[in-house]
Amino acid sequence: MAILTAIILWLLFAILVMLCLTLITPVFVRVLLTTSPQLAYRIEMRALAGLAPSLTLAEGPHEGSAPKRTAKPNPKSAKRTRHKMSSFKSGHASAIRALPQLIEGILRCIHLEELHISADFGLGDPADTGRFCGLFMPLQFASPAPASVSLDLRPDFTRICLNGNVSVAIRVTLATVFVPISRFAWRAYGPQR
Repeated sequence: MAILTAIILWLLFAILVMLCLTLITPVFVRVLLTTSPQLAYRIEMRALAGLAPSLTLAEGPHEGSAPKRTAKPNPKSAKRTRHKMSSFKSGHASAIRALPQLIEGILRCIHLEELHISADFGLGDPADTGRFCGLFMPLQFASPAPASVSLDLRPDFTRICLNGNVSVAIRVTLATVFVPISRFAWRAYGPQR
């Protein structure tokens, strides 16, 4: 019986150590998005500073899968939703005021590791395509981008299109995210001055 208790305690200790390591080491998240031949995405995660095996968090749609049909909205449920939102806004004003600082704090914890965009785009009207192209070409050619960032934007002045691939990799340490979340909780639900 003592051996079984020792084994259980050692297993709990090992789980606790792994949990602590997961919280204090960076987690890498990669988002892959493609629009050709159909819209598809994949979100992968690697924990323990990239040493853990890759884990697919979300993926879809698969080839050959039919798009889901959306149900028509019920007007009665829309009225209930509007009522719930108005009561939420009036009851949690301090949470709404603290929300921008929460978003800013979380964004400071996220670090861009790589960004690769390769896309063909067209807006139908060549003048609109040219204006849109003029907004993004300085990012592609004028500014020296780091090696981890590549932009390949190709305008198509003949038709409306958006075809390409986007790959984004970010690094976040989960323990650092708790700081802005705890500040938000204190500002939103803590003792009011």
